Amino acid sequence: MHGRSLVRTLDAGAIIIMVIAVATLGLMAWTTRLIDHSAFENEATLVRQSLTGLAADFREQLPQPGLEADGWLARNVQSHAVFAASAAGRFVVSRTGSRIAGLLADERTVARLEQALHALERIDPKGERVDLVRIGPPRDENLAFIALTRDLLGQSRLMIGLIDFAPLTAALESFGLHLQPVAAQPGDILHANGRLAVDGLDGDPIAYLGWRSGRISRTITGLVLPVLAAALALGLFVLMLLRRYWSQARDGFMGELKQVEALAHTDPLTGLPNRRALFDHLQNVAPATRAFPPTTVLMLDLDGFKSVNDQHGHQAGDRVLKLAAEVFRTEIGASGFVARLGGDEFVAILPETVGDGALQRLHYHLQQSLRQRIPMEGLVPIGVSIGAASSVQETGDGEDLLKMADLAVYAAKAAGRGVAMTYHPDMKRDIAYRRMLERELRGAILTQALFVAYQPIVQALSGEVTGYEALVRWQHPSRGVIQPGDFIPIAEKSDLIIGLGNFVLDRALAELGPHGECRISVNATGRQVLAPGFTDFVMDALARHRVAPGRLCLELTETSIISDPDSLATIMETLQGRGIRFAIDDFGAGYSSLTHLLRFKFDVLKIDRGFIASLDDKPEAPMIVTSVVSLARSLGMQVVGEGIETPAQQRFLASAGCGALQGYLFGRPAPIAELGLVDDTKLTTLDSPVQAA
Repeated sequence: MHGRSLVRTLDAGAIIIMVIAVATLGLMAWTTRLIDHSAFENEATLVRQSLTGLAADFREQLPQPGLEADGWLARNVQSHAVFAASAAGRFVVSRTGSRIAGLLADERTVARLEQALHALERIDPKGERVDLVRIGPPRDENLAFIALTRDLLGQSRLMIGLIDFAPLTAALESFGLHLQPVAAQPGDILHANGRLAVDGLDGDPIAYLGWRSGRISRTITGLVLPVLAAALALGLFVLMLLRRYWSQARDGFMGELKQVEALAHTDPLTGLPNRRALFDHLQNVAPATRAFPPTTVLMLDLDGFKSVNDQHGHQAGDRVLKLAAEVFRTEIGASGFVARLGGDEFVAILPETVGDGALQRLHYHLQQSLRQRIPMEGLVPIGVSIGAASSVQETGDGEDLLKMADLAVYAAKAAGRGVAMTYHPDMKRDIAYRRMLERELRGAILTQALFVAYQPIVQALSGEVTGYEALVRWQHPSRGVIQPGDFIPIAEKSDLIIGLGNFVLDRALAELGPHGECRISVNATGRQVLAPGFTDFVMDALARHRVAPGRLCLELTETSIISDPDSLATIMETLQGRGIRFAIDDFGAGYSSLTHLLRFKFDVLKIDRGFIASLDDKPEAPMIVTSVVSLARSLGMQVVGEGIETPAQQRFLASAGCGALQGYLFGRPAPIAELGLVDDTKLTTLDSPVQAA
């Protein structure tokens, strides 16, 4: 369903957004880490280079070997000092009260200097190195450069230069680095995002320098991430609101769908299960894939019903059908399954084998009940003919039993009506008759013994003619006019239906084409539409007869679309793309399914006359019809009501939103010559403002 799919799409969208957000945050974190690492490397290199520059300056200012250090000491009395050690003892030369003198007063510092002096005498006797040493007492430690030189007597001495961090700090601040005091341990550095270990003579760290810098991570953490989190929260909130809205809309839509879906399994006139429900039940009790328990299928065909319909009208016929349904339901009992197959045909399925004696007794009770419940409505009383087929006597699945029961009831009617007969293989002679009729129909198509009658379709409000439905008739040389119900099923079971359908389509376009802009509705079957070249045939016929594609509407019943729905949907989409419209015909007659309304993009929905006939005497009928109209319009379809016979039915359907109507109230099917049309007659189309109302 569309609503459920949309909710699932919104759920998937929320999950996708969360995944993208998490992936984006992860990518940003990883990228930030890389950028920070690169920044740290650059900052550390900058600090090292600064220290290296200071070391080079210190080396350049050292006195030459063999010269006195007085001048060097006087150059920077606060930072320069000389340390020497011999057998006579250790001594430090510095300006009294200077900064460096205070730092060198620390005994541990002096010990470190002595160790450094002896180490340099071993590893750098020529005095080519400049090294770093930590000097000063705890909590006041500083870094100083040291280098080995010799005095006039050739004695070793350490030249000590305290590093002045003020210029260094100022220089680094120009690069955005804020240097912190020297620390002896890493843990002593606080609130820094950069750190550099300073190595001594032995290569081990002797001190640590820390600094703070403006990293991109601070910007991302402080600005980007909150904005991204807020956007994510807002997006999820909107999605949840949309999901809630569509979930509520879906629930309402599904409730309406369930109501109409129940209708799709129930005959609206009699309240019995319909054709679709019948075949579902047959599939359950008598599947084709395995053996099934004893089952008997009864085909019940009303006798005298045609006389009632012809002499008293469809309303009287509908009353007969409803009363007959009550009789069948009562007499068959709760153990059996009773359904209306269509027209005056009913089917009963019993979970047992019904012998001939039991069949005759059941037939007698049905006959008596029908005569008691249904008054004389015509020339003959209402009765029933029965054809039976049992799974014990015959092989096959449920549908095979139904076909056998159909042959049996055909034989019962041929035997004089009011008879109950059990299927016998000899009844297959009926197949010979059908084949004969098929041959005659093939000849009728070739000799054009068929003709097309047209029934008007009118606007619901004004009654103006908007178009015509083309209905085929057979003028048989010896049997007179044969109705479609007698030969269309035969054509549908052979390849004749393709030629027959194309003949009606071409003839309708030829005869109605010159008459204004009226709609031309033509019945089509699945086999015809799926036949190779059908699309080209339609477009060629439209071009030959100079009919605009938008005037043509092809009507399909569900039985026409269940064989190969995917291919049919593709052809429908192609023809609709060229302007041709499609209608689902006889909706609710017993086989229409809501799933097909959603799967196929129909332009028009035609409500079956059974619904219309129930408006006057079935309380729930108006609500059902209104629901069908509302559902069709919500799916973007125009609605046509069939079988309109009274002004009251016209008024109700117009008020319910049904845009167009068709029925005996507006005209019976008639040949083109009897319609009174002239060329270029300007007829109102279904797209007029009245229709939209």
